[in-house]
Amino acid sequence: MDHLPAGTVTFLFTDVEGSTGVLRRLGPAYGDVLVRHRELIRGAVDAHGGHEVDTQGEGFFVAFERAKDAVAAAVTAQQSHEAEPWPDGGCLAVRMGMHTAEPELGTSGYFGMGVHRAARICSVGHGGQVLLSRSTAGLVDEDEAPGLELRDLGEHMLKDLVRRERIYQLVSPGLREQFPPLRSMSELARNAERLPTGTVTFFVTDIVGSRALMRSLGLARYSIMLERYEHIVRSVVAAHDGRLFEFVGDSFIGAFSGARDAVLAAVAAMAALGASDWPEGGRPTVQLGLHTGEAERWRSGYVGFGLIRALRVCDAARGGQILVSPTTESVVEGLDLYGVDLRALPERRLEDFDRPVVLYEAAGRS
Repeated sequence: MDHLPAGTVTFLFTDVEGSTGVLRRLGPAYGDVLVRHRELIRGAVDAHGGHEVDTQGEGFFVAFERAKDAVAAAVTAQQSHEAEPWPDGGCLAVRMGMHTAEPELGTSGYFGMGVHRAARICSVGHGGQVLLSRSTAGLVDEDEAPGLELRDLGEHMLKDLVRRERIYQLVSPGLREQFPPLRSMSELARNAERLPTGTVTFFVTDIVGSRALMRSLGLARYSIMLERYEHIVRSVVAAHDGRLFEFVGDSFIGAFSGARDAVLAAVAAMAALGASDWPEGGRPTVQLGLHTGEAERWRSGYVGFGLIRALRVCDAARGGQILVSPTTESVVEGLDLYGVDLRALPERRLEDFDRPVVLYEAAGRS
């Protein structure tokens, strides 16, 4: 370890986002992808004077004597990954995080809180994103490198660290700029705080015959289908001011402050799922249920009969059908649903409902 820089050092950690899903999708071809990924990272590190400390799986731990060299290496590596013609037309999405500190350097390498802080910063990012700690950002800002901008993402609590860290995103030509919120403990807490309280409308989806679909597609193609399904549902729910708080297997559970927003989101989601392009033989058949009830909060989600009844309403739907509970129908009665009709169905018994209920089928007017 004599070759590693001492004193004030900037650490760069990298990791491939969703590597398990990529492995499932590519199968044996993933080996060649991993080799090329390592070549691109090492090429960028060598070009800017970095020192490879360690590598595990798809991740790298690199040290630089100067913060601006770490930033230049990160930009080069991200740009080369974006330009690389990956198999299946996809892109290997790499998240990166860096922190400048004065670590201890022993015979086996670096140790100290600076190493942990750099690793934690990397872990809360998204594929294609480059994150900087406050110390690294200060040094980079002083250099005033042309074409580089630092976007303040606020203070975040990181796992196992006492002090909050102000995190910055590196913005540079050729790099993606828009990403979801960071995966920090602070952001998870803020997401929980944003969940609606009081009376809410629960939104539940499920894929009909998911096991048979997985067997017919195989795990790799099923994973591709699942990613597209997740993207569509998340996008539609967010566009209608809803909050998704749980995704288990192939089922989504969300909550809306307004019942009308939930109804409109359900119809929009079903339409988007129907219009999307899917892998051959991989079009999912989705059932969807809505129920309005009291939101009993627990940790980062909900418990209680309101949620349980929403699950039962979803279970009662056929593939491609949106069912609405009588409580939700009564809340939106008389409201303009912008071309959506609710049609009453024959009375039936549902588990966890006290008495037989009349469910309503929601559909856009043709």
